[in-house]
Amino acid sequence: MSKFLQKPRNKAILIVYLFFVCGSVLSTVLIPKMSIGEKLFILCFNIFSATLFAFLIYVLLNKLMKDEDRKHPAAPERNGINQVIWKKYKKPLILFVYFGGVFSVCAVIIPMSIYTVAEKLVILSIAIIFITIGCTLAYKVTNKMLQK
Repeated sequence: MSKFLQKPRNKAILIVYLFFVCGSVLSTVLIPKMSIGEKLFILCFNIFSATLFAFLIYVLLNKLMKDEDRKHPAAPERNGINQVIWKKYKKPLILFVYFGGVFSVCAVIIPMSIYTVAEKLVILSIAIIFITIGCTLAYKVTNKMLQK
């Protein structure tokens, strides 16, 4: 474990993972209307999802950083990890964030029983417009920032 925590990127992954796990535990415990079975299912699902996500990020970053770790830090040809990730994976990252946002908004709004179908469609369309604008702006800003 101490060898794992020597790299700053592994510490960051662990901190984000612990943040997600603590948040899912707190949010599951604080919902009073759910039964114990529902709480356990949601808790297990959230912890499993956070673990899988942290593992994928760990594997992806360590695969990308393997070549970077071998280079000397003062080497002039060394690219930053952000530029390497952005050059290789900019479209999948933006699409992942976009479709993840759309999916999460749909998963939250569609089951709501207090709205009619027309109200749900209006809320969904507004949310999708905001997500589209946000992802487009994030893409342009990140592209400008990393192309300098």
